[in-house]
Amino acid sequence: MTPPPASSSTRNIRRLHLRIRSLAALGILATALLAGLITALPFYHAARSGIERISQLSAETQAEVLHHQFKRYQDITRQLSGRTEIRDRLAAYARGDISRQALSDFTTPRLADAMAQAPDMVGLIRQGPDGQVVSRIGKTPADVMPSHDPQEGYPCRLYLLGQRDVLVQSCSPIVTPEGERLGRDIAFFQAESLLALLANTQRFGEGAKVRLRTNSGQQTLMLGPEGPVISRFDSLDSREETVQVTLEAALGDRGWELLVAVPSQRFHNEALQLLLWPALAILLLALGGTWVVSSALHPLLARVDRQARELEASGQKLRLAASVFRSAHEAIAITSPSHTIIDANPAFASHLGYAARALIGRPMKALLAWHTDCSAWLKHGLKHLEENGTWQGEVRYRCANGDILVALQTVSAVRNGDGETLRYIHIFNDVTEQRAAEEVVRHQALHDELTGLSNRAQLEQHLERAIRQSRLTGKPLAVLFMDLDHFKEVNDTLGHQAGDRLLQAVSERLQANLRAEDMLARLGGDEFVIVVAPIQAVDNAARVASNVVEALTTPFVIGDTPVTIGVSVGVAIFPADGSDGDSLLQAADAAMYRAKTSGRNTWRLCSPPAALHNP
Repeated sequence: MTPPPASSSTRNIRRLHLRIRSLAALGILATALLAGLITALPFYHAARSGIERISQLSAETQAEVLHHQFKRYQDITRQLSGRTEIRDRLAAYARGDISRQALSDFTTPRLADAMAQAPDMVGLIRQGPDGQVVSRIGKTPADVMPSHDPQEGYPCRLYLLGQRDVLVQSCSPIVTPEGERLGRDIAFFQAESLLALLANTQRFGEGAKVRLRTNSGQQTLMLGPEGPVISRFDSLDSREETVQVTLEAALGDRGWELLVAVPSQRFHNEALQLLLWPALAILLLALGGTWVVSSALHPLLARVDRQARELEASGQKLRLAASVFRSAHEAIAITSPSHTIIDANPAFASHLGYAARALIGRPMKALLAWHTDCSAWLKHGLKHLEENGTWQGEVRYRCANGDILVALQTVSAVRNGDGETLRYIHIFNDVTEQRAAEEVVRHQALHDELTGLSNRAQLEQHLERAIRQSRLTGKPLAVLFMDLDHFKEVNDTLGHQAGDRLLQAVSERLQANLRAEDMLARLGGDEFVIVVAPIQAVDNAARVASNVVEALTTPFVIGDTPVTIGVSVGVAIFPADGSDGDSLLQAADAAMYRAKTSGRNTWRLCSPPAALHNP
């Protein structure tokens, strides 16, 4: 049976319904589009600015690493210029007491010996008072241009020898203790670490170019297709400026700069990727509004349409979430409320060295690298997570091969409408290399390179803490200032290498005669300081000083040669001999000189024993 044809009124109503639905849909879509544009533009600019700030921080981190490397070159050059014996011969030449040839014969082998102790140093030029070359050792460029900077120890110029050989120049004046300038040392260092840093553009994305500009602005170092290139610095032309963003990071305050040219398109693309989710949310909102209007007008059609849309939207969300979860570079794990792993993405499993399936069902705490205060830290973190629904901090994981991975981790709670926690989302980034690099820099800044002992900076920090503790407890502390006797004769007869080995042996012997809580530091040359804290009486400090003198009286064997030295020790007591670290060190130094004038190989108190016992 054929259905009757629809009436004109029915057709008009159908057309009206269609028109109403169309206008409602267009109105909702227009509103969504306008809202999307209003939201997207500020979000895009904020996202792009954030990405550029992260890239700038990366450039500044690389510049800081390079700055510390240049400071190390500076320190090595200054130590070389400060060697007393060679400087004294240069002073004799300046006075006309010896010939230039005699000076060169004496200086060259000793400078070569000193160069051998600095692996990065490949060349050295020592100049006399009038700029004449006294010694030229190793790999040096022909056109040397020394710096006229007052702080000229900091690297001041780059050289390219051959196709790939880059040298870093560092200058240091040779000055007598009275301040008379005798000449200059110009040292050249192999720039392997510098080239490695310029080659590492991965964190800035494909197409990024890293350049190093010197403090004079006359040189730029970059890696070309066939190797390193040193040229005059030129600004980017207008075409490059429109397609690139240049990040500038200063190396300390010395005028050197690290320049990173990043394609502008990279920031644009990453910002657009961040806009994907807001755009999708606005689109879903618009579709939902259309659905509400349609469902109000046509309940039956809306019900069918709603089911289809919900199934499609759910499938899209699940597929999108699964794709993001599996392909994300960040390590992501999903755990139960008891922190048992339910799922982990490939990045999480790869970072820890496990198969993804092997992680499912394991407690998160079983993957941690436990240490002394780990239980208290874990308890505090879980409490914060339960109260606030989120937590961020550093976590140490133990990988499958036993290595420790340091992660910057964020944990977020997924809760239902009643506030009950259903899941926890764990996301972390591997910062192991960054933390290791920071620890290396920190250790180098606080320790003596030759002996591994604490240097002056760490001594001053330790002494300040010990004085504060002494004031709290009322127990005194002692500072022992030591200067080796006859050390110069060892250097003169056996050479500087033997002298360095002797300093290392002295450090080991002194350390073996101290308590775990006492501190031993090397100030430089043959000067050492011991901080004994706390002490019960002045006799304790006197006993330590006597033990030190006795320990260093026993001959050393350097190579096959027995070496006998002594030590002069000055003892200062806090608070009797000084109220702060500087005054204690000065008092101990003065007492040490009294020990030297008393015949050496002995010790002296800064203040008489009676004054110390009766303050």
